[in-house]
Amino acid sequence: MPAKSNILFGLLVGASCLLLGFALSTLAYRYHYLRVPGSWLIERMNHELNLTPAQRDRIGDILRDTRVKVTQARQDFEHRRHQLFLDGLGQVRGVLTPEQQKIFDRDFTQPWAHRRHGGHGGHGGDGDHMPLEEGAPPQAPPQPPPVPQN
Repeated sequence: MPAKSNILFGLLVGASCLLLGFALSTLAYRYHYLRVPGSWLIERMNHELNLTPAQRDRIGDILRDTRVKVTQARQDFEHRRHQLFLDGLGQVRGVLTPEQQKIFDRDFTQPWAHRRHGGHGGHGGDGDHMPLEEGAPPQAPPQPPPVPQN
């Protein structure tokens, strides 16, 4: 029976911790120790501009949509930056002899090549090593369209 009482005690402690965490977070939001992202701006606008409830709701929607778009733009930028870096590594590799390429693949491309294939970077074990494509010609990044002359 001691094992059963230990399990019940563990469940009681776990449930107590969850309830305590919920109560503390509720109080933190109520007394503004924690805030919903963007809420301070809406509160300030409401105070200084005397917004209607419909205006507050619409502004909250706009701020949420903008936050999502900014996050997506940041992810797109990071992806493009990473791709440009990988293209540069491919160009460097194209300048090297086959013997140099083997050393380059082993010593210089490991952290980036791993991320190229869905990893999170860093130096992994030997199984994580993925060299740039063998014999791949150097790829120049796409050029932006020409700016029209006035």
